[in-house]
Amino acid sequence: APHIRVNEIMLGMFDSRHAKETRGWRKVLTENEKQSLIDHTLLKRTGTIEDVVKACLFLIKDAPYMTGSVLRLDGGYVLAGEKIPPMPKGIV
Repeated sequence: APHIRVNEIMLGMFDSRHAKETRGWRKVLTENEKQSLIDHTLLKRTGTIEDVVKACLFLIKDAPYMTGSVLRLDGGYVLAGEKIPPMPKGIV
């Protein structure tokens, strides 16, 4: 399969609903829990749809030799350290 590339975009926290009638994190988290997760993120914000679009365009246009990779879009959440606030019940 020399002409097929497979990559993954791993999303962190995005301030949007997953789909109609799903429990997006806006409905599951309290404002304090949401702010705690944002504070733990190095970029101090949630992701946007534009962030996802730019990552997709990067993979399509600028990364023709990239395959089998995971592109993490989490604003530095994982890099922020081990003291990760616990995910509230129902979010995962």
